[in-house]
Amino acid sequence: MAFNYFGGRVLKLGSTGDDVTVLQTLLNKLPSSIAIPVTVDGVFGSSTQASVKKFQGYFGLTVDGIVGKNTFLYFGEVTGSNAFGARTLQKGSSGNDVTILQNRMAGDLKKYATALGMPADGQFGSKTQAAVKLFQADNGLTVDGIVGRNTFNKLYVKTNYGGRLLQKDRSDRNQGFDVFFLQERLKALGYYSGALDGKFGSATETAVKALQTASGITADGVVGPKTYYHLGI
Repeated sequence: MAFNYFGGRVLKLGSTGDDVTVLQTLLNKLPSSIAIPVTVDGVFGSSTQASVKKFQGYFGLTVDGIVGKNTFLYFGEVTGSNAFGARTLQKGSSGNDVTILQNRMAGDLKKYATALGMPADGQFGSKTQAAVKLFQADNGLTVDGIVGRNTFNKLYVKTNYGGRLLQKDRSDRNQGFDVFFLQERLKALGYYSGALDGKFGSATETAVKALQTASGITADGVVGPKTYYHLGI
């Protein structure tokens, strides 16, 4: 069966596959105020449709129960050319999808950020390979340093942000699943005390700037590679 990577096709009632399983898992990671809990079975049924509609309504998207470009974006997944998951990644690879891989790992656990040793640069070298191997070992995957189907599926559900820049006052960057978990991480680090609502407002921006200042990087309130790295470190 072909690997349907998350964001690689429109998902709707009747869809089945790996990407539906990922979608259901992500919906279940959110509070019931944002998405309705669903059974994770890889089948896009009426309950998954209802949960997607709630998610869309919460974030002001078109409420049609169809997961297309805009809904994927609010799950932190940018679709189109060089999308994360569209090709196997390994030592020697380069590009935006490698940057996303590095951002996702760096912001997840300190040991992955430490293995990477620096913010994302879009180059899959020895350090990125070592970080991937650590991630694979932690998640019961084949430890080969190659990001293929099984590793992508784990990355989608185990790492909560890193797929796009995040910032206030940009409709393509200021709401969604990844913003929710950014707020959760900022709160855990002691920079944020506001609501976990998945909406990047002034309080979230202030928290991001505080983290950036403490980390010695430009305090512009934009969450990019350097900030993702310091969320992990």
